Amino acid sequence: IPYRFDESSFLSSITFEADFLQKSRPSQDPYNTDEMSEELTNFFYDHAFSIDQKAVFSFHDKKLLLMEVKSLSVIDVGLLGPSSKAATNVSAGVITRNTQVIFEKADGSVLNLTGSAKGKATHQSIISKDWDFTKLGIGGLDKEFSNIVRRAFATRLFPADIVNKMGLRHVKGILLHGPPGTGKTLMARQIGKMLNTRDPKIISGPEVLNKFVGESEANIRKLFAEAEEEQKKFGDNSALHLIIFDEFDAVCKSRYSYSTGGTGVQDSVVNQLLAKIDGVEQLNNVLLIGMTNRRDLIDDALLRPGRLEVQVEIGLPDEKGRVQILEIHTSKMRENGVLASDVDLKEVASQTKNFTGAEIEGLVRAAQSTAMNRFIKMTNNFEIDPEGAQSIMIRREDFNHAIEHDIKPAFGPSDDNLELYVAEGTSLFYLSPSKPFFLVLTDHMCF
Repeated sequence: IPYRFDESSFLSSITFEADFLQKSRPSQDPYNTDEMSEELTNFFYDHAFSIDQKAVFSFHDKKLLLMEVKSLSVIDVGLLGPSSKAATNVSAGVITRNTQVIFEKADGSVLNLTGSAKGKATHQSIISKDWDFTKLGIGGLDKEFSNIVRRAFATRLFPADIVNKMGLRHVKGILLHGPPGTGKTLMARQIGKMLNTRDPKIISGPEVLNKFVGESEANIRKLFAEAEEEQKKFGDNSALHLIIFDEFDAVCKSRYSYSTGGTGVQDSVVNQLLAKIDGVEQLNNVLLIGMTNRRDLIDDALLRPGRLEVQVEIGLPDEKGRVQILEIHTSKMRENGVLASDVDLKEVASQTKNFTGAEIEGLVRAAQSTAMNRFIKMTNNFEIDPEGAQSIMIRREDFNHAIEHDIKPAFGPSDDNLELYVAEGTSLFYLSPSKPFFLVLTDHMCF
């Protein structure tokens, strides 16, 4: 029995699932859904459609598209007024000039849809829903972390159509550099936990190198293989792929600088990495985080905008940052009541100038071991008093002992030593926290 249409069957909206009719060598050109909606409405004006109906549609001079109806909604024009409501899940209806046409990409399709007339359910927040910024656990790096979020992730928080309107390109790489022990690895680990991405790929620089010809470059290609495959299938709807590269300088040193007898393998690795980050087929769903102690060794081509353009120095923490780090590493002791009341973390922070985050963590461990040593009996065998150990307490004197005898800062100038050489009226200059340099000016000589 043919379906009869009247004025009560006019469609208020129709949703099509779109794909290429011929999938051999599909086009990567963007299809503007706003223009497609207008053209389809003009072409199929006053035509009837039903659920699961298929139609072929030619958009401009591009490839033919196969359209399948997924949902329909109509409005009863005879009931126009405050009580009129759109009827959903109808089986058929007629397209009018006022019908809203929505396009969704078929599963597995490489069709690149842009504009505001595509399905709105495709955008997914890049930040994990269960993420709590108050539990970041990165002491003294609030400013650096905020800078990374602003530069690298702000554009990824917005839907793809808004980003396309502004002509933005996502940041593809971040370089964290600074002295050892300042928290570069911890920062990268927390970024991996924060982002709603595929499982991060974590690799160390030396793991890339291989003695067989071409294998080092193949290891780089494997890191990007999943991201390439997913972008071909889903385009802008692809999830973000995070690659964390520790000891980045091991394989990405400046090219053409090896000494006589070098194989040039590192040059090939750098070339392969450049091709993947910013090559002919640009990936928009990859974020590379490199970590190094020696930024000066990295090839300049990797540091230009469009590649590892967000470069953040993770330096020595200031006094406020040292207090945060101490609070993180003593939180368990404070919760369980084993940190004595005479321990003032602000005082400890003032005494640990030039300490890195790792050295402050080591300082806490040293204070704990000093406290534990009070319960060890020096007999033929090392023994402890189990009952006495239950009342263990880490005191102020334990931290003072650790500062004086156990942990010394590896970076920064020593004020005590400088007082022996710097006289009143002289000038002191620092090139960087990791490379202290001082210049002493006197009336007769310069050191």
